[in-house]
Amino acid sequence: MGRVKVGEHLWVNLSRRSLCDNCSADLCVYERGEIVEKCDHFTPILVAFKKCQRCDSIYEVASNFRALNYELCPRCNEEALTVRE
Repeated sequence: MGRVKVGEHLWVNLSRRSLCDNCSADLCVYERGEIVEKCDHFTPILVAFKKCQRCDSIYEVASNFRALNYELCPRCNEEALTVRE
């Protein structure tokens, strides 16, 4: 479980297992019980945006659910991961 600070007193808990765990759909015909990392039909429970500390782009917090660093956007997280390898 990831915990992301999106406001002075507001935190969002994100499941790191699957994007479906963070989706607001009660009944989804696209969920097959497997781990989902990308979905065109994903609808977050709470829409929250952050500004990336590295590149200043704005990103939706729930789309970054598997990030190593929640202060960076998905693209910068991916770049940081490839640098480590």
